[in-house]
Amino acid sequence: MRVILLSLLLVSGLAVAGEKIVYQSWTAELNGNTNEAYTAADANSSLGLFCSHEQCLFYLRQGLNCSPGTKYSVLMNSPGVSTALSMECTLINGNVFQILTPFNTVLQATQGGDGIGFAVALQSGAFGVTRFSLAGAKQAIERVLTEAANSKKREQKPIPVPSSPQILIVPPVQIVPQTPQNTAPNVRPNQPQKPGSKDIST
Repeated sequence: MRVILLSLLLVSGLAVAGEKIVYQSWTAELNGNTNEAYTAADANSSLGLFCSHEQCLFYLRQGLNCSPGTKYSVLMNSPGVSTALSMECTLINGNVFQILTPFNTVLQATQGGDGIGFAVALQSGAFGVTRFSLAGAKQAIERVLTEAANSKKREQKPIPVPSSPQILIVPPVQIVPQTPQNTAPNVRPNQPQKPGSKDIST
């Protein structure tokens, strides 16, 4: 799982800038096979969805010190969903991202309401709380998920096979040898004589 997360996020640093669409507080960046929807609370905090091909994940970036590879618990609160999530710290290009799971729970929480908050337990015993706007989140996330689905369809597009020349199948013709016909008139083949009979043909 960790290898997949790393590879997904590493691709984001290599993606070529493509179409950028703003949906209120959220932005969707479409780059073909790598697509992202995100919002920011400030310069150090962001929440987003990143997809590489058809594989997608939600990430949280906060100005917190967490050890890469370590899993933590985080409390998520939105108008639709309030629950505890698991997050894994991952270091990408010098920035620490927290990968949020389970995916479907976070997706459901971003589909309605005004805002969403995350509370992370700190070593001091306090909680680091970050809130993000959900204005435009549903549209931006749906656009990125649609692009991810289209990316999968493009990969599964069958390779055209060159057509082979058409072969005409003709049923075989049976050749029946012709027998020569006897042209002599009124000639009957010799028939075996029955005992006691006379030949009346002569």
